Amino acid sequence: MIDIEKHKKTHRKLTSKKTNKEYELSEYEICRWMSLIEAVDIIDKKIEQLGTKNDKINWVKPIAIQKYIDERTESMLFEVADDLSREELCTI
Repeated sequence: MIDIEKHKKTHRKLTSKKTNKEYELSEYEICRWMSLIEAVDIIDKKIEQLGTKNDKINWVKPIAIQKYIDERTESMLFEVADDLSREELCTI
Protein backbone atom coordinates (compact mmCIF):
# COMPACT_ATOMS: atom_id res chain seq x y z
CA MET A 1 0.00 0.00 0.00
CA ILE A 2 1.30 3.41 -0.89
CA ASP A 3 1.39 6.24 1.66
CA ILE A 4 -0.56 9.01 -0.06
CA GLU A 5 -0.02 11.50 2.78
CA LYS A 6 3.75 11.19 2.33
CA HIS A 7 3.39 12.04 -1.35
CA LYS A 8 1.15 15.00 -0.56
CA LYS A 9 3.94 16.40 1.62
CA THR A 10 6.81 15.65 -0.80
CA HIS A 11 7.22 18.52 -3.25
CA ARG A 12 9.07 18.67 -6.56
CA LYS A 13 10.11 21.66 -8.60
CA LEU A 14 9.09 21.66 -12.23
CA THR A 15 10.75 24.00 -14.70
CA SER A 16 9.12 25.02 -17.96
CA LYS A 17 11.54 24.92 -20.88
CA LYS A 18 9.54 27.52 -22.82
CA THR A 19 9.07 30.19 -20.14
CA ASN A 20 11.83 29.17 -17.73
CA LYS A 21 9.32 29.44 -14.87
CA GLU A 22 9.51 27.18 -11.84
CA TYR A 23 6.48 25.49 -10.33
CA GLU A 24 6.39 23.56 -7.09
CA LEU A 25 3.91 20.70 -6.88
CA SER A 26 3.52 17.76 -4.54
CA GLU A 27 4.10 14.30 -5.99
CA TYR A 28 0.39 13.70 -5.40
CA GLU A 29 -0.56 16.75 -7.49
CA ILE A 30 1.82 15.70 -10.27
CA CYS A 31 0.17 12.28 -10.42
CA ARG A 32 -3.30 13.83 -10.54
CA TRP A 33 -2.22 16.00 -13.48
CA MET A 34 -0.70 12.96 -15.15
CA SER A 35 -3.99 11.11 -14.65
CA LEU A 36 -5.90 13.98 -16.28
CA ILE A 37 -3.56 13.95 -19.27
CA GLU A 38 -3.97 10.18 -19.54
CA ALA A 39 -7.78 10.52 -19.42
CA VAL A 40 -7.79 13.11 -22.22
CA ASP A 41 -5.47 10.89 -24.27
CA ILE A 42 -7.82 7.90 -23.83
CA ILE A 43 -10.79 10.03 -24.90
CA ASP A 44 -8.90 11.30 -27.95
CA LYS A 45 -7.95 7.78 -29.03
CA LYS A 46 -11.56 6.61 -28.64
CA ILE A 47 -12.85 9.53 -30.72
CA GLU A 48 -10.31 8.67 -33.44
CA GLN A 49 -11.40 5.00 -33.36
CA LEU A 50 -15.03 6.00 -33.76
CA GLY A 51 -14.16 8.39 -36.57
CA THR A 52 -16.25 11.19 -35.07
CA LYS A 53 -13.60 13.84 -34.62
CA ASN A 54 -15.36 17.16 -35.16
CA ASP A 55 -16.32 20.23 -33.18
CA LYS A 56 -20.02 19.39 -32.97
CA ILE A 57 -19.59 16.55 -30.46
CA ASN A 58 -19.37 17.40 -26.78
CA TRP A 59 -17.23 14.61 -25.32
CA VAL A 60 -16.54 16.38 -22.02
CA LYS A 61 -17.97 14.42 -19.10
CA PRO A 62 -16.49 16.14 -16.03
CA ILE A 63 -17.87 13.70 -13.47
CA ALA A 64 -16.53 10.68 -15.37
CA ILE A 65 -13.14 12.35 -15.82
CA GLN A 66 -13.01 13.29 -12.12
CA LYS A 67 -13.86 9.71 -11.16
CA TYR A 68 -11.11 8.40 -13.46
CA ILE A 69 -8.57 10.78 -11.88
CA ASP A 70 -9.63 9.79 -8.36
CA GLU A 71 -9.35 6.09 -9.13
CA ARG A 72 -6.12 6.34 -11.14
CA THR A 73 -4.09 8.62 -8.84
CA GLU A 74 -2.99 5.96 -6.36
CA SER A 75 -1.88 3.51 -9.05
CA MET A 76 -0.13 6.36 -10.87
CA LEU A 77 1.76 7.18 -7.64
CA PHE A 78 2.78 3.55 -7.38
CA GLU A 79 4.02 3.51 -10.98
CA VAL A 80 6.06 6.73 -10.87
CA ALA A 81 7.11 6.96 -7.20
CA ASP A 82 10.62 5.64 -7.92
CA ASP A 83 11.07 7.96 -10.89
CA LEU A 84 9.93 10.99 -8.89
CA SER A 85 12.20 10.15 -5.96
CA ARG A 86 15.24 9.93 -8.26
CA GLU A 87 14.59 13.30 -9.87
CA GLU A 88 15.88 16.44 -8.22
CA LEU A 89 14.34 18.68 -10.84
CA CYS A 90 11.70 17.86 -13.43
CA THR A 91 11.32 19.73 -16.69
CA ILE A 92 8.11 20.25 -18.62
